[in-house]
Amino acid sequence: MPKYEIVLATRVLTKGGYTTLLKKFCNEIWKSGGVVHKIESLGSRTFPHSQTIKTDVGTSKLWKGTIFTIDTYMKEDGISALEKLADVDNNAVFAKVAPAPQIYPLWCGYREKQNIERTHFMNNIRNFDTLLETE
Repeated sequence: MPKYEIVLATRVLTKGGYTTLLKKFCNEIWKSGGVVHKIESLGSRTFPHSQTIKTDVGTSKLWKGTIFTIDTYMKEDGISALEKLADVDNNAVFAKVAPAPQIYPLWCGYREKQNIERTHFMNNIRNFDTLLETE
């Protein structure tokens, strides 16, 4: 199963509210056969622009919330279920799911190989500084 990182933005809630909301999202991940690796809180903060949220009466704008990141291994089928859960739940503002980047150890030389592949055109570029120095 591929690794995903879920960014979950919520309203500012009490400690009990956070635990019930996170349990809902974790249960949804577990239903699809996924594994939760890590949950991390980035704290309460002001959003750069207002978020539209559902209320009992209708919708309103929210400027402050709490952001969580959830590292998980799950199937692709569960992604849409998490986004639907964020749309339905009144306490969740949004949930964005992205594949986690691959981390390679430094000793394997993978980054250097990538750089060489991406800069193959550099051999054909003339460097005028070195031409002037040789004259």
